[in-house]
Amino acid sequence: MDRKAEKQFRIDNAFGWQVDRPVFVKTSFSAFGKTWGQGEEFNWINQHFRKEDWEQQLHNVHNLYASGFIRHNSAKEQTNKVGDRLNELNSEQLRSLVTQLNAIVKSRTSSAQEFGDKKCKQSKIDDKQRGLIRQWLRRNTWATDEFYTIRDTIIG
Repeated sequence: MDRKAEKQFRIDNAFGWQVDRPVFVKTSFSAFGKTWGQGEEFNWINQHFRKEDWEQQLHNVHNLYASGFIRHNSAKEQTNKVGDRLNELNSEQLRSLVTQLNAIVKSRTSSAQEFGDKKCKQSKIDDKQRGLIRQWLRRNTWATDEFYTIRDTIIG
């Protein structure tokens, strides 16, 4: 692994396992009746399991992460076109995304105060902006479809 890739790997995994980000197989293993190979996206959340097993599945995936079987990898997210793909956007594109999301929020709110409370915050620091967008999306699940539509238009 070259220095740039190694640095990105450390950044991708600096906060540990993040439920809302895709993970990729580092060391092969079997789960959900399948053998997952190195480099493959482990899309555990799309596998079939009972609703009452949710906490157990979270625990199992966390253990896979903690044991080094799976890792976050923004380069593979981009290659495989999975996840929120915010790492593919530059400053101008991030600004455009937030502006368009906030236009939707403005059309759905009835006062300046309400808009101020519900809008997606902005930052000039790209990584911070990505975090603010992710945070806003977690709080505003109603906007997920609009987010993907706008993001896909921007990415092209």
